[in-house]
Amino acid sequence: MKHIIGKLLILVGILIIGTVVYINYKTTNINKQFVNEYKENIKNFEGTKDDYEIGDVIGVLNIPKIGLEVAIKRGITDEILKDSVGHFENTAMPGEYGNFSIAGHRAYTNNKFFSNLDELEIGEELNVLSNNENYKYIVNSIEVVTPDKVEVVDSTDKSKKEITLVTCTPRYIGSHRLIVKGEYVE
Repeated sequence: MKHIIGKLLILVGILIIGTVVYINYKTTNINKQFVNEYKENIKNFEGTKDDYEIGDVIGVLNIPKIGLEVAIKRGITDEILKDSVGHFENTAMPGEYGNFSIAGHRAYTNNKFFSNLDELEIGEELNVLSNNENYKYIVNSIEVVTPDKVEVVDSTDKSKKEITLVTCTPRYIGSHRLIVKGEYVE
């Protein structure tokens, strides 16, 4: 009887690990598809931020330091953050004056695009491809705040072009928010 229970537990463990691997593989492929479709379709797009609906891909975030290339969708619903990162609707668009703010998960099975965001340092590069333009930001601030500090996504200086990346921290607990800010460079 002990042998049967032992084998069943091993089988359950293998199934759980297999499921996690499959979900990660699927999410990675979905994101790659979003990124590739966006890069292909943006060549002929000449719209404004008002042309984007909630859930539309508005750009691609690339962070060389952590090897990240992820689609940015408009909005921050659970459905959007499942397979991409999300743009806070009432913030600036990439390259605009104000604060272009993005949220992403870091510790879940299928949407952990910001898992390594804590590895960034001041001076690191953040790149955004949007509307067939490349926007480069340099990290100038990293802080941890409580979840009620929603003003981190506000534009504090409308004469600057900024980016803010928001994710939960510490990993697997999520009691606070890791905030990475950057400033646009020509």
